[in-house]
Amino acid sequence: MQQLDGRVAVVTGAGSGIGRATSVELARHGCRLALVDRDADAASQTAALLPGTAHPSVHQADVRDADRLAGLPDEVVDLHGAVHILMNNAGVTSAGNFEDESVEDLQWIVDINVWGVVLGCRAFLPHLRRADEAHIVNMSSMVGLLGLPHNVSYSLTKGAVRSFSEALRAELVTTNVGLTVVHPGAIRTNITEGARGSEAERLAKMGRSRLAPLAMRPPESVAKKVVRAVERDRPWVVVGPDAHVVSLLSRVAPGRAGLVGRLTSRFVD
Repeated sequence: MQQLDGRVAVVTGAGSGIGRATSVELARHGCRLALVDRDADAASQTAALLPGTAHPSVHQADVRDADRLAGLPDEVVDLHGAVHILMNNAGVTSAGNFEDESVEDLQWIVDINVWGVVLGCRAFLPHLRRADEAHIVNMSSMVGLLGLPHNVSYSLTKGAVRSFSEALRAELVTTNVGLTVVHPGAIRTNITEGARGSEAERLAKMGRSRLAPLAMRPPESVAKKVVRAVERDRPWVVVGPDAHVVSLLSRVAPGRAGLVGRLTSRFVD
């Protein structure tokens, strides 16, 4: 996308973390923002951080709700006149052994991480196609590059987002719509606070520990790379040294995640 100034960007999960940081970065580049979150108060707090030139609008929506997402594009267009950028960022996580996962928790993470992306793309694509140029950003993870043990359900969803995004980008290659899939490593957000799974409490404690700022990168590091990827129409982005290591392993030692499992099992078993 050659010009970001004046473009309208829709960001899901905009109330915190990567969604908030990317909204701020897009506003800094002159975009108008439609902030989508299931927590309208959190999205409003993000809106308060943006300059008046961003004309931020707040849209309460749960990305699992197909009917709500289907009506969201018209709502955004009515307020902003168009849609040029869609960032499917809303997501949740789970930690622990797969055998300990409940069916309800598996359905929960798939509904948000996978169906939220799919439904977002399906709802907004007709509007994006009407723009002179447009772009979709889908949030995967380093576990979308290499499935990691004790993150099976999270790996399931982020691997699905990666494959879906690669296929959709190829399908859109002759159109005005670009697509980037993002693979961050450990990022300092509140995603661990809402985690599910047998190791959810331990994961939340890790996110609150004094070492978290050292082990996790700030969400602004993802935001800057996302905006650069939109500007340059990059197909995928890897963020963080841990994600780069996982990316390398996925290419030089595919199928060897068991090595990681031998190391991590002693901590969770």
